[in-house]
Amino acid sequence: MLNIARLSDDKVDTHYRGLSLSSHFQPIFSIAHGRAVGYEGLIRAHRPDGTAEPPAGLLSIPCNGRECLDLDRTCRTLHVHNFARQATGEAWLFLNLNSQYLVSEQPDIGFTRDLLQTSGIAAHRLVIEIIESEVSDHAQLKHFVSHFRQLGCLIAIDDFGAGHSNFDRIWDLEPDIVKIDRRLIQDAGQSRRVERILTGIVSLLHEAGSLVVVEGVETEHEALVAIAANADMIQGFYFAKPQARIDAEQSFATTFDNLLRGQQWQSVKRNADLQHYVSGIEGLFHRAVTHFVTHQHFEQSSAVLFSDPRMVRCYLLNAEGYQVSRNVYAPHYQQQMNARFAPLLCGDHANWSHKHYHYRALKQPGIIQISRPYLSVADSRMCITVSQTVVVGGTLYVFCCDLNWQEP
Repeated sequence: MLNIARLSDDKVDTHYRGLSLSSHFQPIFSIAHGRAVGYEGLIRAHRPDGTAEPPAGLLSIPCNGRECLDLDRTCRTLHVHNFARQATGEAWLFLNLNSQYLVSEQPDIGFTRDLLQTSGIAAHRLVIEIIESEVSDHAQLKHFVSHFRQLGCLIAIDDFGAGHSNFDRIWDLEPDIVKIDRRLIQDAGQSRRVERILTGIVSLLHEAGSLVVVEGVETEHEALVAIAANADMIQGFYFAKPQARIDAEQSFATTFDNLLRGQQWQSVKRNADLQHYVSGIEGLFHRAVTHFVTHQHFEQSSAVLFSDPRMVRCYLLNAEGYQVSRNVYAPHYQQQMNARFAPLLCGDHANWSHKHYHYRALKQPGIIQISRPYLSVADSRMCITVSQTVVVGGTLYVFCCDLNWQEP
């Protein structure tokens, strides 16, 4: 068992190869609750002269798998004992587990059980963080995950989205929590395209039954992106840096109230931007629909819209969603068409009944519908679809036109 030295009633440390090791804890916040619901234990090392030893330097000291496992256990023991000495209510303790050496060395699996017993920490308050991409022996990894679950611990996949992470492990390991790698939130903070990808990843993880933590949040904008992506929890320097002592009484309610209001304002602004973007097209669209009702010539009616440089294509659907006209392209857009997507450019007899612009038009007959930006299967470009039902010769149609969408 770890040889710990008591520094005070709420703090202990230990020594390893001439270094002094201590625990720091970074809070993990529930966005909905606006408070810390967990703390990640992080190791800090100092040389005898008091200067800090970087974590990479500490982790490079062990010479083999057994020594790496011993250091890993030393860190976990230190974190558990320091956490147990502080007032944290029912908060979780997130512990990084070096699953690579756990699998390669195959130690006695009773270590964590004994650690919980000696510290007095309930198993359900321990979240075991695993970097799933580190381990090639998946069967052995599942064996250890099953052991921790039987103890009553929660399982978290760490750094998801980095390296060789894939959803196969998520389906198989069924983690309680998935922590999104910080690189993804940094990229999402700079790119609307990556932001949409992040939202999709969070949605898939929720469908898999996992809660989602976005870690590495360092700016207000990144926090807003994480909230907009529907993450459950959030962690990063923007809220709090790791500290040796946990201040469970510190309130972050105002911070999260402001962020949630900011996210709502951004959503309103994006809707306003979208409305502004298409404001000039509604008059043209009304003229085109009226022309079609009067003359019953779809291609001529579509030409009314092509004076707008954003216009891409027009097409006509029936009530069942089948495309009953060919795609009519704006002349200025035909020069930009990408031959690589030739198999998808022809929409004849395609069925678009599953698309929002079709069923929304049917739900509100005679009212112009404007979609959110989405990726068009026709040419793999972002677009907005304007649609409306129209009755011609006793038959109901949905008149559609696509506008090219450029990210702000």
